[in-house]
Amino acid sequence: MAHEASYRIQDEPAPSGLGHLIVNPVFPLLSVMLAGAWLALPWFAFNSFALGSPTRRKELLLVVAAPLGMMALSFGLGLLYVLLDLPKGSLPYFQVLLVVWKLAVAYWLFDLQKRSFALHEYFGGPVRNGLPVMAAGFLLKGVVLKAFGGSGWWQMVAS
Repeated sequence: MAHEASYRIQDEPAPSGLGHLIVNPVFPLLSVMLAGAWLALPWFAFNSFALGSPTRRKELLLVVAAPLGMMALSFGLGLLYVLLDLPKGSLPYFQVLLVVWKLAVAYWLFDLQKRSFALHEYFGGPVRNGLPVMAAGFLLKGVVLKAFGGSGWWQMVAS
């Protein structure tokens, strides 16, 4: 019985059955800004699997770390607010830190996926237009955030 040797470059994307659904990672990045993390983070994870990204584990870890980091940051900042008896005017600055966290993680995910996407696109792989999904997410943002309940905290994590 002959064994076929297979050669695979480590940073080369592995083929996936979902390859026909790959989008440019700029769409999930923009969707975190326009629709929210509720759409962008699962979309980054799905795109990672569809691309067969060699950094998939790191990307999935970041997808999980994003909301956990938001929760930890908001808890820590709330504790700081109470312990230091900060003025109410300081709360918007805390919200800016939370937005910066979300955007930083989203950009990191984009940066990890853009290399695999560039190889996929260079070798003629199919690429879907992510604009309709992003636009639908933008239009449904209010409905989705209401589903997270009245808590402004949960809405901030999902937005």
